[in-house]
Amino acid sequence: MQPIKIYSSMPKKNPLQIRFEDEILKHFQKKDKADIVNEILPEMNSKLSGELTFPITREQITKLDRRQLLVILEILKSPIPEVSLFKWSNTLFGQSRDAYDKLILLKQYYALYSKYEYAISISPFFYNNLLDSLVIAIFISVQKIFDKTKDSSSVTIEKLLLKYKKNYTIFPDFEDIYMWDKTHEAKIQWKWKISEDEIDFFETNNYSNCSKDDFVEVSPLLILKLNEWKLNKFKSLKKLDYLYAQRNKIYVHNDKLAMNNLAKLTADNPLTFEDFEHFINFSLKFTHFILLMLTNINYAWEPTNINDWEQTLKYTSIGLEKAKKDIKEKTRELRDEFNNK
Repeated sequence: MQPIKIYSSMPKKNPLQIRFEDEILKHFQKKDKADIVNEILPEMNSKLSGELTFPITREQITKLDRRQLLVILEILKSPIPEVSLFKWSNTLFGQSRDAYDKLILLKQYYALYSKYEYAISISPFFYNNLLDSLVIAIFISVQKIFDKTKDSSSVTIEKLLLKYKKNYTIFPDFEDIYMWDKTHEAKIQWKWKISEDEIDFFETNNYSNCSKDDFVEVSPLLILKLNEWKLNKFKSLKKLDYLYAQRNKIYVHNDKLAMNNLAKLTADNPLTFEDFEHFINFSLKFTHFILLMLTNINYAWEPTNINDWEQTLKYTSIGLEKAKKDIKEKTRELRDEFNNK
């Protein structure tokens, strides 16, 4: 393949962008002018912070990104599967990211404890309750994401995987296709960052010498197979059964077994910190990838200030050291004053 000529090449218009634009224009052709002007346009401009005007034309909407087009399609209640995939992935990604951020805070606590033990020991009640709250919040988020409820109103990662299985062919096989000289093109494939628990899958699918954090080229079909494999692995190891058992016996209901023998209940249904990392990474990576394919936006996994807690502990430690120094100095002054009387 020839190298891409950055300054003379242009990405071809993504087929999803074209499909979304066509679907929006088709919907507006069926709408009454009064409904568009009085109801639909104000809602669209409010959610997009935009200034779309009547009549809606391709010239207007072609300037919008795919996320904005999906928001419009959601407002229009479009039945195309991309809208449903967007809504479900957005919801589950938000919950997964929330659980992921709390998991990071929990890991930070154990990583920082030895360095800032004195600063933490000043507020034992606060930190004990903080840890308990983080553990419970992580558990509740994970069990919601992996809920086994079968009713139609529940939104779960397994149901999203089934939706994706029915519709993965709507996604282009390539992230971008660049054209130059009107005759040559270069296809940029989707990339996936390998987690440690995914190495076996990729090695059995002809990806040799894989390592954690490697980026590999993938297709929408391979992503389906990967995530089906990961979910089935959870099930074969009974990790989801353990999650449901602890949920029902400990976190949701006041069960007699939990009251009388909590140690036995957790021993019979063991879940480790690593298990929760795998649960969260599974849902986070899968939903993130669907959103990337749909919107061409690489959503952040964590806030930029996720590490600001260490700064708080650092300044607390500085303040405590200064307080100790001040007390020591004041004690010396009082002793000298007493001795001089």
